[in-house]
Amino acid sequence: MNAELMPSELHAGASRGRPALPRGWWDGVLSDLRIGEGTLGLGMAAQAYAAVPTSVGAARRFVSHSLTEWGMTEVAENLCLIVSELVGNACRHAVAGRVPEETRVLVQLRPLPSVDAVACMVADPEPRGPMRVSAHQFAESGRGLGLVAAFAREWGWNPVEGHGKVVWAECGPEQL
Repeated sequence: MNAELMPSELHAGASRGRPALPRGWWDGVLSDLRIGEGTLGLGMAAQAYAAVPTSVGAARRFVSHSLTEWGMTEVAENLCLIVSELVGNACRHAVAGRVPEETRVLVQLRPLPSVDAVACMVADPEPRGPMRVSAHQFAESGRGLGLVAAFAREWGWNPVEGHGKVVWAECGPEQL
């Protein structure tokens, strides 16, 4: 959507270098969801989408519904913006050489009540990590990861050996 992907580099503007996702947020069992499948519980939610443009709006609705179920609506606006950028980037960049309708983008959410936040993770099969680019004022793209950085407490990405990557963000109410 609003960021260009380049070969992975440590200075990509995100928190990186951890061997696994922060604090064990990623649920490997949920990684098996097929396109169109999802689940929502007290401690997690997940939904798998095809890498097509309509998935961005569907992911926002999923986030909004999940946060309503968890009573965490104060972060809905910011988290919907973050998921729009991350899913949009995945739909744009994870399809190289793939059929978009058959390319899976997986969204996982995890409430973090101990730190009054929500973890949002978006996985796709593209192994290259996201990289913030400098966008001039008239550029049509390049601002998305800057928005993620502005509306998240912290964000980053991790490679998933043989399965692409997971881009994650932690969002709490103080970003409002």
